[in-house]
This record gives sequence, C-alpha cells and structure tokens, in this order.
Amino acid sequence: MNNLLIRLALFFCLLSPVVNAKEAVIDVLSYEISLFVNPTFKQISGSNTISFAILKPGDICVFKLAPQLKLLSISNQVPFQRLQEKLLVSLAPSIKKGDTLSLVFSYEGIPQVAQNAPWDGGFVWQKDSLGNPWIGMACEGIGAHSWLPCKDTWDDEPNQVTFHLSVPKGLMGVSNGRLVQTETKDAISTFTWRVNNPINHYNIAINIGKYAHINDFYTSSNGDTLSLDFYVLESNYNAAKTHFQQSKRMLKAFEHFFGKYPFYEDGYKLVETPYWGMEHQSCIAYGNNYENNNFGFDFIIIHESGHEWFANSLTAQDKADMWIHESFTTYSESLFIEYYYGKLRAMQYLQNQKSKLTNQKPMIGKYGSYHHFTDNDIYYKGAWMLHTLRNMIDNDTLWFNTLRDLNKKFYHQTITSIEVEQFLSERTRLPLAAFFDQYLRNPNIPVLEYFIQERNGLNELHYRLQSNVKGLEMPVLVTLAKDKFDFLSVGSNWKIIDLPYEDVVNFRLDTAKFLVETKLITPKK
Repeated sequence: MNNLLIRLALFFCLLSPVVNAKEAVIDVLSYEISLFVNPTFKQISGSNTISFAILKPGDICVFKLAPQLKLLSISNQVPFQRLQEKLLVSLAPSIKKGDTLSLVFSYEGIPQVAQNAPWDGGFVWQKDSLGNPWIGMACEGIGAHSWLPCKDTWDDEPNQVTFHLSVPKGLMGVSNGRLVQTETKDAISTFTWRVNNPINHYNIAINIGKYAHINDFYTSSNGDTLSLDFYVLESNYNAAKTHFQQSKRMLKAFEHFFGKYPFYEDGYKLVETPYWGMEHQSCIAYGNNYENNNFGFDFIIIHESGHEWFANSLTAQDKADMWIHESFTTYSESLFIEYYYGKLRAMQYLQNQKSKLTNQKPMIGKYGSYHHFTDNDIYYKGAWMLHTLRNMIDNDTLWFNTLRDLNKKFYHQTITSIEVEQFLSERTRLPLAAFFDQYLRNPNIPVLEYFIQERNGLNELHYRLQSNVKGLEMPVLVTLAKDKFDFLSVGSNWKIIDLPYEDVVNFRLDTAKFLVETKLITPKK
C-alpha cells in the first residue's frame, strides 16, 4: 500500500452529516487480528487491521462491532460515528475507485456468552476434567461482529487472515489455517495462525485449552498429500488418535463425489470443543464425545467436514440462501454411507431423516435480514430435494459429474441460490426452474392426485400433480405394472393411462426416491 499514509491523512472530520452520507462499496482483502483472551475475567482485548479496496467511492465505510464491546480507537485518529453495532467511518473526498486502504480497530470488553452453542452463538467458557480453562466460540447465528470489528457480510470474504491468538501461558490457542509462529513472553503465549484462502467471517475460529496435538496425513487418489492436525484434550489423546481416522474415510468419499478437498494449502484440522460442533474452515469444531451413530459413523466429523465443500468453499452470499450449505451437506451424509455400505443402506438413512420434515415454511428466507431459520427443513427437506432430483435425472454419471462441476464452477466463491439453480438446470439439461420454486420457495411438497376407473373393459389411471407452481412437471416412479416401478411424467393437467390391474392398492409411488405425496381421490361423476 504505497500511498497508505497519504490516503489516511486525507480522512476528514465532518461527523454531523455522516448518517446520511453515501456508503462506499469495498472489497475486504485481509484481516490481521491480535486478540488476548482472558479466561479469568471472560474478557477479550485486541485489534483488527482491516485492509480493503474501494470498488465504488462514497463518504463512509460501514463496519460492525457488538454494542457491548468498547471500540478504543481507529488508527490515525480517523473520525467515525457509532450507531449501536454499526461503525460509520468517514472517508476523504479524494478517495477514488481502486484505492487500497488499511485501518486498525482496537477494542476490548466482555463478549456475548453462548447459552447453547453453536445455535445461539457466542463464547463458551468451560473447564476440562482437570480444571483447566477450555474455551470455544461459534458465531454463525449472530455474526463475527459479536467479537471482532469487521465488515461481517457473507458476500465479502477476506482473502487472507492472520490471527495472533494470545492466551495465558500453559494453554494453547488454535485457529484456522496453519500455525506459523509460537511465542511466549512473560505469562502470555501467542499462537499465530494464517489462512491463505478466502474465509467467511463466521468461520474464523477461537479454541483455547490444554490441548494435545496429533499430526497425521491423508494421501488422495492422485497422490496429493493433505496434512491432518487434531487438537484434543490431553485425557482424550488415545481415543482421538483412533476415532479421528474417520476423517480419512470422509476425505476419500467426498473427494470422489465432490472433487478435491478445497483447502489443501491450509490443511485439515479437528479441534475438540466444549460444544457439539461447527464447520469452521480448516479448523472444524468437534464435541461429539467420540461416539458413532447407528450407521457406524460420527455425525459431527462427517457433517461438519462436508461443509468444507458446501459452506466454506461454496458460500451463500446471504443467510437466506443457507439451504446451499445445509441441504448439500446433509445429503453428503447419505453419500458417505452409499460409498462404503451401498445404496440400500443410504436410502435407509434418508428414510430416517424424512420424519423430521415440517413443510411449514419455505427453505429460502428473507433476504437482507440475516434470516433466522426456525426449523430444520434446510437440512432434511433439502437433502430429500437433492435425492429427488438425482432420481428424476436417473443417470448417476451425469448427477455426480454435476456435483463435481458445481464445486469447480464456484470454487472459493460466494454465490446465490439462483446461480446454483441455473447451473444445475444447465448442467443436467433439465428445465428445473419450477422444480426449485416448488421445493425452495413454497413450504409444502407436491401431491400426486389419482384415481383408477374401469371404462370399456380397460382400467384407466387418472392422475395429475397438485402444486403451488405453474408449469411444474416431474418424472416420478410409480407402479404402472403390478409391483413394478416405471417412470411417469406428472404435471398440473389431468392425464390418463391404461393399467394392467384395477385394484388401487397396487398403485404406488416410489417414496424411497421421491419427495412427493400421493392422494387417492374420488372421481367426479
């Protein structure tokens, strides 16, 4: 930043009109965070150096910091106003498009405490079985500004983050990416971590404890080596060394289905936390007590690792499109089972999830509101939507090539639901706009209405698809012959087809493959 000091000298102090000023559009380039976490007083103090480029000039830049945290200063005495969580920083009139600036925000205070992490968000202050401080933090639901001065929008990720995490001597601070330096001075140890890939704000992690370190590696099918680092409580060292081998099975399956693990430069890491889990990029929070489910795998390892592809590499620009994160990742659980145990076992897993659908609200939320989802349909209904789409396509080669290409197309990008929908339509060569409108933007699922009527010696199946979306037409598997499934295209208009049987109990939809309800109705006379 050659002219940084000149640019900062041009910042001006006209604070009174700043509320009505025009907001500059910026691109966050990097963060350099220095943070001391004090377990005794449950306080944090430090700074964040934010480097950014001006995409569209304006009078102010808008950053955020939780109201309960005190902003001590902004470098070079840059003028600003604080309106609750917003930090309105004044810019000089001479700032133009393409200029690169850097500001240091110093702050301190007591951050929000999580009541039920990771869902409600905040810091978790606990002690391990030996009485050592054990601290975690998750902020997807409340935003990173709950502990860090930052831009805090999903659509603008810093390209690099350096994190100097300071803790009392004897503890270890673990964050994203690679450990590049450790320094102990007086009674404080500082661990410097660096992420060399774009990372979303809510994924920047804080983990503190009396950790033991397990180092391992994974070799991909093409010979690439990925470092595996596990940070666990000392008492769980032996259990973790065996249990965390599941991560290699996960990587093998998911690289097969989705393509190369997206963060080889930053490595793969599991960190034991005092809460259930979270998909912190290259630093996955693990708190599932080394337990496998009835299908033989540890849900937190598999699910949160799946987010490395869907949430961390492909990130929704707005929380309203969070289905992109959770639907694909929940679906990935069944693919993990399919890879090792076969399709039948995978479909049994999906059937277990089906009972959790509510079908009460759309899976796409309200844009621009940091939408809060009150059900789990973006997980389970979303997985079933993708399972249904796979079976509509009825071509696994095409389906899995599409998933791999989706990851290539939007590698390390922030994306919208529309972009994903259009890509899937184009890649599969299917008109899927109405399909996604039905499943994503309407709460209920489509219903196949039917009746069987004898006429002139023939048994006629009368059928149509009842849905909220005009023009929705889907191929589904039904019993066109007794006990034998075949494809039938169903849409909003009534259609008729001859059947070789008349008993309505013999007509069934393949509910193991399609998220569609059926309804036998009485024909009009």
